[in-house]
Amino acid sequence: MVVKNLFLTMKWKKEIARDILALGGLPFYFIVLIRAIIGDYNLFVYQLLMAIAVLYILYFFVKQANLHIARGFIVSAFTSLFYKEIIFTVFAFFLWLAALASLFYLKTKPANIVKGIIIGIISAVVAYYSLTNFLNSPITF
Repeated sequence: MVVKNLFLTMKWKKEIARDILALGGLPFYFIVLIRAIIGDYNLFVYQLLMAIAVLYILYFFVKQANLHIARGFIVSAFTSLFYKEIIFTVFAFFLWLAALASLFYLKTKPANIVKGIIIGIISAVVAYYSLTNFLNSPITF
């Protein structure tokens, strides 16, 4: 009886860890993207699109990087920039940290996690600076 309850508890924890990782899942990424398209938030849409493109280009070179933590960082960063609310930013950051902890709980290789963090940050930075500067600068001929 005790062994069975222990198994159920461990299974429950594993399910929660996997659910938290949905933050970096493609379906969630596209829900955020489509909602931004519907709302006509062009800069936000372009940033998300460019970041995912850069992410997959980097992934071509950086094999076995964890894409869930990378996409989770991108979504957390850009939604925080979009809402410009400290409470949301703190919430998004803690949710991303929970996803990070979930990867360790699920025994993902630390090297893959670190690679994912690095390419996620690079993708977000490239998308942010290239598009923000490009779209906010006046066009002169």
